[in-house]
Amino acid sequence: MTRHTQGQPDQTLERLPSGQLIVAPDAPLPPGTIVFTGNGSGDNVRINMKGGNVVLTQGTNTTTIPLNDVVPRGLVQISWAVAASVIAVFIGWPIARAVARYLDRRGRAVRADNALEAQLAQRFDAMERNIDTVAVEMERLSEAQRFTSKLMEQRPAAVAVPVDTNR
Repeated sequence: MTRHTQGQPDQTLERLPSGQLIVAPDAPLPPGTIVFTGNGSGDNVRINMKGGNVVLTQGTNTTTIPLNDVVPRGLVQISWAVAASVIAVFIGWPIARAVARYLDRRGRAVRADNALEAQLAQRFDAMERNIDTVAVEMERLSEAQRFTSKLMEQRPAAVAVPVDTNR
């Protein structure tokens, strides 16, 4: 006689010669075994994994279903594709953004350097023009100084004019 108690494995009841019933539990169920209670017939349905196959047992009947038949091959490929897409989005996207920002900042720095170089070139050109202008003016001043000195040398000596202090 077999008896099933909620949450416990099936148990076998044995009658002693004295007429007393004792409960002798069946062997413990392997880990991962799922037990569904029968519909009153007393036979429970047990589901467990053995060697990569799903094993269904009810009473003395046992059915083995290969795991490949349980999960279609296309479903496995789709699940891998979804996982790879999620990884690409959550890991690849931030990395791609960081690289794009780095390249953009580097480009801005190069453009800023080029703009600064152009501005410095303009300032040096203006300074060169100003220095040339000052040099031309200095040449004109020195020429005027030489001319004035030459005129002073060629002038006759000055005659002293008496100054009338009685006036």
